[in-house]
Amino acid sequence: MILQKLFGKKRQHTTTAVIGYGDAMGIYDVWEFNRLKERLSLKRCIAVVRTSPTEKVLREAEDMGIEVITSDDPRGMASRLKEKLEAEGYAIKVKKLEEIADRSIMSDPC
Repeated sequence: MILQKLFGKKRQHTTTAVIGYGDAMGIYDVWEFNRLKERLSLKRCIAVVRTSPTEKVLREAEDMGIEVITSDDPRGMASRLKEKLEAEGYAIKVKKLEEIADRSIMSDPC
């Protein structure tokens, strides 16, 4: 379902990299990024966050091949990275981390 939200239902996917941006990144975000990477056979996954993640999150991201960049302006940095990678030939999608790792089920009170 997340893939349909991100890339549309009937379009053939040509994306080779995804950039996610947000304030913070947790272990759940890393797992969802990795799941997306495996499903779409992505060459690169990059997360741009405002606050530096914990050591465990950074280690897990490194093990799964996800690049984590900290920046004071995550959205602006994601846009700059998109332009740079498009010049290198990547087909890029830029999304909020909240859209990639749908955490809505975690806040369900039931």
